[in-house]
Amino acid sequence: MSDTRRLGRLGDWLEERMGWRTAVRAWLDHPVVGGAPWAAAMAASVATCFGVLALTGLTLMTAYGASPQAAWASVHYVQFVQGGGWVVRGLHYWAAQALFVLAALHVVHGAFAASYRRPREVAWWLTLAIFGLALAAGITGGLLPWDERGWWARTVEGNIIGLAPGLGSWLQQMMEGGTELGALGLSRMVTLHTMVLPPLLAVMLWARRGIVSRHGWVDTRGAPLSRATQILRDGLVAVGVLAVVFALAAAAHGAPLEAPADPMGDYPARPEWFLMTLYELRKMFHGAGEFVGTTLVPMVVGLYFALLPWLDRPGRSRSALLAPAVLIFVGTLVLGWIPAQKDAHDEAYVRQRAKADRRAAAAATLAMGGVPPEGALAMVRNDPELRGRDLFDQHCASCHVLGDLGDPKKATASKLDGWGTPQWISAMIHDPDAPEFFGRGPFLGNMPSVDVRPKDKPAADAWKPMAASEAERGVVAAFLASQGDEPGDPSRALAEASRATGERIVSGRCANCHLYKGDGDVDGSDVAPELARYGSIGWTRAQIANPATVETYREKALGEDLKKHMPRFDKDLSPADIDLVARWTRAHARGLSFP
Repeated sequence: MSDTRRLGRLGDWLEERMGWRTAVRAWLDHPVVGGAPWAAAMAASVATCFGVLALTGLTLMTAYGASPQAAWASVHYVQFVQGGGWVVRGLHYWAAQALFVLAALHVVHGAFAASYRRPREVAWWLTLAIFGLALAAGITGGLLPWDERGWWARTVEGNIIGLAPGLGSWLQQMMEGGTELGALGLSRMVTLHTMVLPPLLAVMLWARRGIVSRHGWVDTRGAPLSRATQILRDGLVAVGVLAVVFALAAAAHGAPLEAPADPMGDYPARPEWFLMTLYELRKMFHGAGEFVGTTLVPMVVGLYFALLPWLDRPGRSRSALLAPAVLIFVGTLVLGWIPAQKDAHDEAYVRQRAKADRRAAAAATLAMGGVPPEGALAMVRNDPELRGRDLFDQHCASCHVLGDLGDPKKATASKLDGWGTPQWISAMIHDPDAPEFFGRGPFLGNMPSVDVRPKDKPAADAWKPMAASEAERGVVAAFLASQGDEPGDPSRALAEASRATGERIVSGRCANCHLYKGDGDVDGSDVAPELARYGSIGWTRAQIANPATVETYREKALGEDLKKHMPRFDKDLSPADIDLVARWTRAHARGLSFP
């Protein structure tokens, strides 16, 4: 007997005892109240997103660690290590974005289709509540990865909530779990996101569907189509939504994951995209009036939609009634678009955003080797490459430029790309006052070129260059570069004769102003640096700790007459951090591997 016949006989047996076929046919053939409009399938799209969220959410929770130490690492494991994990996470993330968008469109369409009219008022309020729950789900779920984006966005959103008079500060404290968003705040968000909001959303979707089944989508007299037709249309819409969600997840290869949350970092904080309108509204008011943009305006908008069943009365103009809805819809889009455009044209924000992206990529790569028990943030902070970069960015990039760090327009000290190499030294001693060397700092005009006549010296006056030719300048540069060589550096091909010539010129001609092995400075400048071991790790470390020592630039380097001179950092940084940033700077300036 074939499988089909066995299933048929089983169906017959169940039909005889339960009458299931008769019940299903009666349910499918039952006419839909008011017809089966395509617009009614919009609710099916919201339910589809909820279904995807529920299924993927349950799967994700099997691998999630709900603590600041484990959250990021568990999400990283799902995204980058677990087979197919990025698909599940991507579906969950993009279904959440789609849920919010579709719920918002459902509200807007319902307002224009008058789905709030008697006797559907409760269904309309449930539609508004579903939108609010979608918003809450987005806010609570965004924190769960415990990455920079989620942590800082929740901090901004907490500040917005805190502006509300009365319960605002209490709600903010409940959201954050203390003076700063931490373990307790994460625990509360996880509870809301997984145990409170989903059941509420499910109940409201079910209740709203029951009301619509009883009274219809809107007050129309559509053709008496069967429920099977409505199911078919709902199914087609659901398939379309699933296709879009799958496409977005595939295009993004899952969902974004930034570096681990760091409250001490300088992440360019922004709220979630669906709260950018409130973010912009807040900036339109000042001081105590900020609550108008963050609380009063949203409350008025919500009240307007909730009161539509009473505002829409026979004889009243529909155009006048729905004008606020049009204004709200357009205003929301425009106010959400404005900050995005501002950020796109803000050079400082673009640099910060690029830095955050690089940090996220570095953290993801670093975590492939395992995350320590202390957590992902400790992993990032203790990584020499990331910490060295952070130290340079925090303490050096305000004056110097190295790679993508620093602002060339605002730099007041030497550009460090290539620093310590023969090419950099040769260009510097040829034109010390160039903008990329000393041209923007306190030593402008202090150092003469080794082969170019000073501008203030008449042509008739006797003048002898310190480097008689370009080749001799190259020899000097190669010798000075060799002073910074360390064990493990690439071998430098410098003939002994060239080394001797370079040392002779440095110790003889350059030592009029500079020190070389502690001797020199015939002119008594007390400023020009020591050239022995110039560019080495020890020299660089001493320069960062305190430039006013005989090891580098000596006492007058910190003189009051030298404005914007390099400060000493031995009072702000530990010896270990000074050593780290010295090694990091030297390696990246010379193009060497680090650590």
